[in-house]
Amino acid sequence: MKDIFIDNNIAKNFTNPVDTNYQKLISWLLHFEESKIECCAHLVLTNKILQEYKNSNRNNFNSQNIILIIGKLTEQRRLNFIENKILKKYKFPTNIEKKICCLGKDKIHLKAILLSHRKIALIIDSKFRNAVNSHPKVNKIKPKAESRPEDLDYENL
Repeated sequence: MKDIFIDNNIAKNFTNPVDTNYQKLISWLLHFEESKIECCAHLVLTNKILQEYKNSNRNNFNSQNIILIIGKLTEQRRLNFIENKILKKYKFPTNIEKKICCLGKDKIHLKAILLSHRKIALIIDSKFRNAVNSHPKVNKIKPKAESRPEDLDYENL
């Protein structure tokens, strides 16, 4: 499954993406071939990030709005939805917990990334991004986060 976590600070840029790199990311998310669904993009989603998306996109009816993209991905069964009970069960190792104490609300997002298939993310916040990038491998996969779509090989990882 080609899944990706997109932080709200990235998703808000979908509303007016003059940047061609955001256009490319949106196109990749929306591209769908039913016969190759496992090769199509899947969005990592939790209740928490969905609420953040909703709060940021009120009264925004742009066709590239993350909420509309989620609607399309839902129809096509291309969400990697990680339930609250799974997130609550996940415990950070003690040495990691001490390093990420400053993340606050983003701790739940870090868990979602670590529980995702590819463990990749687009995140603007440097503390959050560094927490992902400094995390040890999970299931033999090194978590990776970048602040710009062109810096993350989301199509091939």
